[in-house]
Amino acid sequence: MNYITFDIETYSPSDLDKIDTSEFRVTTAGAYFSWLDEYVAYMEKDIGDLIEMMEKADLIIGYNQLWFDLPVLQKYTKTNLLELPNYDILIEFQKVAGFRSKLDDLCKANFDNDVKTDSYEVYRHYHKQGKWLELIDYCMNDVRLTEQLFKKILNDGKIFYLDLHQKKEVTLAKPQFITKQHQAKDEAFF
Repeated sequence: MNYITFDIETYSPSDLDKIDTSEFRVTTAGAYFSWLDEYVAYMEKDIGDLIEMMEKADLIIGYNQLWFDLPVLQKYTKTNLLELPNYDILIEFQKVAGFRSKLDDLCKANFDNDVKTDSYEVYRHYHKQGKWLELIDYCMNDVRLTEQLFKKILNDGKIFYLDLHQKKEVTLAKPQFITKQHQAKDEAFF
């Protein structure tokens, strides 16, 4: 199974202060490639390379990717990214818990002090300020945390969440891998 765990960070060219996926562009993206056991960062000019890898993967994992990340990435390709095999941890969590949770909150419940590096209010200014290393670090940490949650789901299907400061547990559906017929690994992915 060759899967990609990813996240993107965005900016609004018109500087709107609302969440509008049709308006947003990608500042940076991060990905974990299971078949390489490596994390890779991409800048906006290289997003086509990430999308090419996504098209070849057996599964794409993210947190809120179906509502946010993939619609933003969609403007960089003609491939319908929503038709690729996806596993959205947020949606799977919402199906069983009945509500949405922030990535940071699930990480606090599952990994104690291993949490996000900054808040949205801080990182959203990095693009304007040209703080590229900080932006990449923020994005890659989100990818790492999402990958940790995904591995926990793969291993036992259960994750914790906080409900009124009580730790509770839910069992999420395990992902369905659609194994694609790959030729030689090097030829298929490079």
